[in-house]
Amino acid sequence: MTRTAAVTRAGEPSARVGLVAVTVGWAAVLARALILSGPDLRRAYVIGMVLFLAMLLVVVVRRPRATPALHIVFAAQAAIVLVLYALDTDHDFLTTLLVLECYEAAVVFAGSTRLVWIALLVAAIGGSLVLAIGPLHGLALALIPMAAGIVLAMFAVAGGELEAARVQSAAMVADLRVAQEQLQAYAGQVDELAAIEQRSRLARELQASVSGTLAGALEASAATRASLDDPDAATSQLERLQALTQQALAQMRRIIAELRPPASAEARAAAELRPSAAETPTAAEHAGSE
Repeated sequence: MTRTAAVTRAGEPSARVGLVAVTVGWAAVLARALILSGPDLRRAYVIGMVLFLAMLLVVVVRRPRATPALHIVFAAQAAIVLVLYALDTDHDFLTTLLVLECYEAAVVFAGSTRLVWIALLVAAIGGSLVLAIGPLHGLALALIPMAAGIVLAMFAVAGGELEAARVQSAAMVADLRVAQEQLQAYAGQVDELAAIEQRSRLARELQASVSGTLAGALEASAATRASLDDPDAATSQLERLQALTQQALAQMRRIIAELRPPASAEARAAAELRPSAAETPTAAEHAGSE
């Protein structure tokens, strides 16, 4: 799985929660509008609010790039809300749809574009209520939805940043795990190369020292055989042969000692081969078997 796919998959749960919350808020506004409106306005409210929700869901789900067409969609949504509110200024709760659009802007846009759209939508909430109801009463009613739009947008931004940070941390942990596995593989290769180098050194040492000593011992044995008629010369060659043999034996012991594993490894191997106390029959068991 690529990192982009991981980010997309990790962001799906929070996106679903946001969509559910937005849909529930939209449904509550629609239900209240249908209850409080007369028959002549219900159709207009249904058409306008369904169109608003369709645009919102398409934008939030698809999350297109910030193109001029996307800005036109946002402007159209805000216009739909303002027109629906203009049909009956007693329905000040319709400005809640602009709060939902603040969430939409926080999810889709980034940077200064996000701030501009949130500011425009919050200003549209306050401005529409002030113009329709009056400065004092309108501002009093607008404070709560304006604050709700800002808080909801901040919540969406913070949630996205936390989700991105969590996914980035998970990706870093995965990268560190891969790096650790590579280091372990490199360490094994280094140990193997060290063992090969040691074997090569011992082979060269065997050829240089032990082989030379054994060749000298062969020469001494041949000289001893040739001087069997001369006891003094034979004794000298035998002493030389004995010295060369002892020298070769000492060299072989030293090389074997280098090949032997460390004491700790040897102790562990012996412990593994030694039968455990549970497997070793006790004296009582011997007596019982007898």
